[in-house]
Order: sequence, then C-alpha cells, then structure tokens
Amino acid sequence: MLCTIVGATGLVKKSWGTTSDVILGRFRITSQDTTFVAWLVNTPQLILSFCYLSINSQCTIMAGAHEWNQLAKSRKGLRVTKPKQDQRSTYFLQLPYRWSLPIAVMSGGFHWLLSQSIFLVRLDYYVRDGKLLEGEDGSRMGCGISGLSVVVLCVSFWILVMAVGSMGQKLFTVRIPFAASCSLVLSAACHPPLADPKPYLHKVQWGVVGERIFDGEKHCSLSSMPVKRPKPGTKYL
Repeated sequence: MLCTIVGATGLVKKSWGTTSDVILGRFRITSQDTTFVAWLVNTPQLILSFCYLSINSQCTIMAGAHEWNQLAKSRKGLRVTKPKQDQRSTYFLQLPYRWSLPIAVMSGGFHWLLSQSIFLVRLDYYVRDGKLLEGEDGSRMGCGISGLSVVVLCVSFWILVMAVGSMGQKLFTVRIPFAASCSLVLSAACHPPLADPKPYLHKVQWGVVGERIFDGEKHCSLSSMPVKRPKPGTKYL
C-alpha cells in the first residue's frame, strides 16, 4: 500500500505510525531481499539498545556514587549476592527500582516509537480494472518512514538525555572520598579496627574509628562500631 497521502490542496499530510511519508527502495519479494530489508529496518533498534545501555551505565554510576556517599551519613548493610545477617541483596536490575523501572519503561516506549518510525512496507500495484499487476512488477517492498513518528521519537529521546544530564549536574554534599573503581580508596575504607573483626556482616558506617591502627595516626574506615565525622584540615590514614 502506498501510504503517502496528498490532500485536496496538494499538500502532503504528515502521517503517524505505519503510514509512510517516505518509502526507500523498491525490492522484489524474494527471501534474500526480504532478509535484507528486515535487517535494514531493525538496525536502528540495535543502535537504540546501545544508547539504552549507555544511559543505564551513567545512571548506575550516579546511583552508586550516591549510595557510597550515604555510607558516611547513615549506617547500612553492605550489598552482596547472597546476604547474611544485616547484609542487603544486590539490585535485580543493578539500579534502585525508582531508577530502573522508569528507564525500562522508557526504553520499551522508545523501541515502540522506533517501530512506528521505520518499518517494512509491501507495495502492491494494480491496473485500472482493480486487478493486481502480474509478474515481478506486481508487488514490491521497501523501507517505510513515518515523518511524524520520527519527530516524536527524536524529541522524546532528547528530553530523556537532557533529564539524565540535568541529574548528573546536581550537586550533593561530599561526605566520603569518591572511590569509583579505585582500589586504593576502596582498600583504605575497608580496614576496620582490630576490635571489629567481621563488620561486613553488620550495618556499617564510614567515619573516624576510635582505634589508631597505622603508626598512631587517626584512621577513617567502614565499621560496625561507633564512628565520628572527620574534621576538615585533619590528616587521616
């Protein structure tokens, strides 16, 4: 079906969904051409999946930094795969549900919008008496594009990118040195006092521990024992 609609005034009306404004290609109805067009229209879906993984990675970094920072504010159990005692289980989607569920829903919505923006179209040609044109020229297929759907998809995607970017620009009070993937920072935060042999099984908080472990210097660590807030300008090991 040829899906571009021309009104009485001669203006092209923008269509939504599987009604095409533009049809790319006129391929024959063969298994090879059908496979090629199917790959062609689904390649943007793969690109969109990589974009989702990138956005999910950025949100995971922000959520991880926030949770790490909160260990200096309140006492919480560590997140592990198989929790014991006061430990907490890891997130099912590697993010808090207030993050992961909206992102997953938006990802599904974007994939649906993309399916309404670019898709496989079959063109059947008829003669004046209404009969299908015989031979290879009777039916063709191509890549249909809906202009309105593409605009809605692009606008929605950039709104999501701007929202995630604005969340990344949000400032919060730094209470603990950022660790990211630095093993030195993580190691320094995981040397509890000798009187606290198994803090990982209990709720822990980061701060100045009472016992001076290294050469009589004050030390900051995660501990299940009472800790104090570090003082600015004071050296800690």
